[in-house]
Order: sequence, then C-alpha cells, then structure tokens
Amino acid sequence: MAFDRPKEFLKPIKTRWIVLSFLVAIAVELLPLDMALASWVPDLTALLVLYWTLNQPRRFGIGWAFAVGLIADVASASVFGQHALAYSVSSYLILARQRQVVMYNLGQQTLVVLVLLLVNQTLMVLARMTTGSLFAGWEYFIAPFVGAVFWPLLTNVLLIPQRRGTPG
Repeated sequence: MAFDRPKEFLKPIKTRWIVLSFLVAIAVELLPLDMALASWVPDLTALLVLYWTLNQPRRFGIGWAFAVGLIADVASASVFGQHALAYSVSSYLILARQRQVVMYNLGQQTLVVLVLLLVNQTLMVLARMTTGSLFAGWEYFIAPFVGAVFWPLLTNVLLIPQRRGTPG
C-alpha cells in the first residue's frame, strides 16, 4: 500500500546552511532598488524565519527569530525592534500549529505563509505609525502576496542539502 512508505527521508540539516541562508537574505535586502520595485520584493528574511521555524523547530524558534529581527533592523536602518517584534510574533504563530502545518501540502502551506506575512507587514506598519510615521500605503501589502508565490520554490531550494545523495 502507498500508506506504508514515507515520501522521502531527509538528512539532518547543518547549522551553517541556516546561517548562510540568512546571510544571503539580508544581503539581498540591502540591494538598492527603485521605489516602485521595492514594494514588490518580499521580505526574504521573514520567509526564512517562517521556513526554519516550521521545518526545524528545535533549532530555530522565537529567540532566534527575535535575534534575526534585530539584525534586520540594524541592516535596514529601520525602527529598532520592528522586525524583531514581527518575526517573533510570526515565529510564535507558526510554532503554535507547527505539527499541523508541516503536514499540509505546499498549497495549503502557501496560504498559511500568506496570512503570516500579512500579519508581519501589519505589525511593521503599526510599529512605524506608533513612532509618528505616516501610513506606507496599500502597495506596501503587495510583497506578502509575492512572498507567498515564492514559498514553494523557497521550500524546494532549501531542501536540496537535506535530500539523500546530495553533498552537504
């Protein structure tokens, strides 16, 4: 029967792969972009926080999400703590249902990721507005939809080092 066989056995992930993924994401976010294009670029660091929290909850959790958020705050010269707050809340929300969400197919996970990215963006807008900034505009909420579209691709790319037969 098809129920007897697991889909795929994965090798354990190495910490350097997690660190490298965040270094690449923060480097990409530091690239200078045109303002019209910037609203379409998803928050890659937030996507990675969600991915690693979902798939490696024992190695990456709320504390690491907060630390990565502080690094993202410093790197983007934004309100100190806004990314840390948003990433921590997103990490908590995905951990609350981690065992359930990890069993979803990629389409269902994409919907969960979309909601969490929208929560992420909303928290960052609220953090900016409490410090006196103006509302960023509704185009600020385009990026979570783009990020959700990239979720299946990101998942498949980050699974490459864990698949059997690949060096890593």
